[in-house]
Amino acid sequence: MHRNLISTTAAVAAAAVVLASTVVGAPAASAADGSDDGSGRMMLVLDSSGSMKEPAAGGQTKIQAAKQALRSVVGSLPSEQAVGLRVYGAKVFDRSKPGACKDSQRVVDLGTDNRKALTDAIDDYKPYGETPIGYALQQAGKDLGSEGQRTIVLVSDGEPTCDPDPCKVAADLAKNGIDLKIDVVGLDVKGAARDKLRCIADKGRGTYYDADDADSLTESLSTAQTRASRPFDLTGTPIKGTPSPADAPVVKTGQYLDTVPVDGSLNYRFERTKPGSTLHVGVIFKGEGGSAGSGLTTSIKAPGDAVACESAIAFDSSYGERAPILYGSADSWKADAQDTCNTADELTIEIRSSRRNAGLAQQPVQLMVYEEPPVASTGSLPPAPDAPAWTPLQPGEPKKDVVAGTSITNAPVVEDGTYAGDLNPGESQVFAVPVGWGQHVSAQLDATITDQVRDAAAVGSNIEVSVLSPLGGEDTVSQYAKEPEDWSDRSLVGIRNTPQPYRTGAMSNTVAYLDRAASDERTRAGAVAGVRYVKVSFNVRGDEANLPYRLTLERGGDSTGAPDYEKVKGLRAPVADSRLVSGAGDEPGQEPTSARKADSSPAASGLPWLPIGLGLAGVLVIAAAIAILVRAGRRTV
Repeated sequence: MHRNLISTTAAVAAAAVVLASTVVGAPAASAADGSDDGSGRMMLVLDSSGSMKEPAAGGQTKIQAAKQALRSVVGSLPSEQAVGLRVYGAKVFDRSKPGACKDSQRVVDLGTDNRKALTDAIDDYKPYGETPIGYALQQAGKDLGSEGQRTIVLVSDGEPTCDPDPCKVAADLAKNGIDLKIDVVGLDVKGAARDKLRCIADKGRGTYYDADDADSLTESLSTAQTRASRPFDLTGTPIKGTPSPADAPVVKTGQYLDTVPVDGSLNYRFERTKPGSTLHVGVIFKGEGGSAGSGLTTSIKAPGDAVACESAIAFDSSYGERAPILYGSADSWKADAQDTCNTADELTIEIRSSRRNAGLAQQPVQLMVYEEPPVASTGSLPPAPDAPAWTPLQPGEPKKDVVAGTSITNAPVVEDGTYAGDLNPGESQVFAVPVGWGQHVSAQLDATITDQVRDAAAVGSNIEVSVLSPLGGEDTVSQYAKEPEDWSDRSLVGIRNTPQPYRTGAMSNTVAYLDRAASDERTRAGAVAGVRYVKVSFNVRGDEANLPYRLTLERGGDSTGAPDYEKVKGLRAPVADSRLVSGAGDEPGQEPTSARKADSSPAASGLPWLPIGLGLAGVLVIAAAIAILVRAGRRTV
């Protein structure tokens, strides 16, 4: 009997934390700018307007705080990361003077061997003129070129004083390349100035950070740099699906990036390596903020079958997430070994939209494809287990220097332990945990509800923890009507006395091959070994209610029940640290990249999944750099 899966995962909303920005398998930039290693190119754009003379928190002026932060960040840059520096408002004093609204200069060219030049330019950095942000952004876009992963990091303390409108410029730049994003750091800004800077980050598919002194500015810039050097929210080799399966492109194990159609479907053909293998498909896409119900349907079909092997509907189920990144997964497995879904030489993958999803049209969608080898025999496998029982976790001293990811694409791989972070309204963050056969992962979030959190809450607000499977299917054990006694009421509405402690959590199913025959879609999603993604979300409406938290992760189970896979050339069996699909920048059909495990050193514990081709020396340099980076405690989205 054919299965139908409806997945309601309202997943990672970075709420402008690198919104829909992507790193694609576009041709690498030339070695001359140092960006041919996949580390991403970054152009710093600094405010040199007269207001930077004003005081900042900590007894410094804004310009002093900026210089201190910039020196620290430049000193920690990975040697292979291409960085340049542009300033604005540095030459023309008054708006009435000629050239004031085009007063922006690239003072350090994009490169990898320019650290002294960057430091010298920072020392020469002085407050002077107007604030032509829009023009400076236009020029920074030209500085970075038109291909590859590119990030503009804008540091400003005020509103633009010149045309063009920087929000429109940011939107235009984002349209010109889904592998470009604009991060913005607001230095001691409030009111209309802060709103305008947030708009630039939103339109530029980037992150907005608040900073008011040298320390918080250093943290914000360091986090922006960390994220500029690793994959964006979505990743893959560009591909064009077709309305009809007949002329659809062929896909293999790997990651692909396409565009959501205005209406109709995208089709791809999958050619099976050997009968009996299982096709797993996942999709990731950016939803519409505040528009519950919009989504995409992903189906796997066998030739001649009227009903799909499986269909997954991924849609937004919350009004709280401002820029949700949504997930769905499906597979071709059937209990009957002779079912055409198991034996067909070719299968079709379909991603379907509808006219109701007008806001999704032309948005990037990531397709993840994994072919699991056939199992020699299931007769010796243990029966499908019961769901694991929840046991309260004991938080420990938080591990340092781990920057949470914004999606499953760029989540750092971590081991058991406690991790500290903070969430802003509408934001979600993601951690990756290797989970093998016979294992499950438990995640417990501890926080404190403050007056600001209480005041930002509305109907539908919550703090949520969930677990996603290696390809994005929801793998969270339902606690409906049986939530542990030490968990807080998930709803934040009605809270009276603050501050007060808050605890919630989530747990994955035990990884068991025979669970793929279960009737519950969450149980089926977890029936393959590989990295699990723990997602924490803070869904409230206000802007100022930052939520510091501690997340404790612990794996349990007996590590038994691994299937006896057939040896098939070109296919790799799933194991605990598998991401199942190829790494960012890999060619389709390559062997899947295993996730990097975090060890006991601070550097490795924060090391995200890096693109293949970086080289051992590059990995070591980046690991050393990330060891000193600290996540911005006052980051606002």
